[in-house]
Amino acid sequence: MYDLILTFHDIALIVAALAALALAGHLSLSLKRPDLGLWPAAEGWRHHLAFGLFRLFCGATVVFAVAEIGVNGWGHPLRYVVGLPVMVVAFGITLWGYKFLGLDNTYCESDGLVTSGMYEYSRNPQYVTSVLATVGLGITTGSWITVALAGVLFALYFLFVLNEERWLLKGYGQSFADYMRSTPRFVDERSLERLRSAL
Repeated sequence: MYDLILTFHDIALIVAALAALALAGHLSLSLKRPDLGLWPAAEGWRHHLAFGLFRLFCGATVVFAVAEIGVNGWGHPLRYVVGLPVMVVAFGITLWGYKFLGLDNTYCESDGLVTSGMYEYSRNPQYVTSVLATVGLGITTGSWITVALAGVLFALYFLFVLNEERWLLKGYGQSFADYMRSTPRFVDERSLERLRSAL
């Protein structure tokens, strides 16, 4: 059984690494050659390729993290006390963001610029909370490699954002330019100040 877990563990890490490299290449090419229309893409093979690689990376990361428990043991209870709430709350906010933004907008449609609610604090709040959820997963499973994969996830999100900003500027013009000036790309002191005022 241990050998089987170890095999899943190793394969999942390799798949996560390869998917991340392929997606980074795809998104980097999109930055260099926007005329190819690689990302954002609302439909077609470009859409399925980018999201397929992204989901492969995320799925392999989760499988690897869970397999870490099988390889390294359950560990200290404190990691569950800290990691599980971070993971659950952050992932919950990510899912709420899909509802708030709308699934069509989430998947590259242009159904209107959303700047209220959670988007008052960050232009990409779901990306922020997804990274936090992955950090929580790494703490819960006692896996520093999973925490490192959260850093890889952030780098991938950064490449997504650079492509998406260009697209949003083209689609929404001055409205998005004003939003870029007033709201941080991810999180900064303005986010914390607005949160403090809201509370």
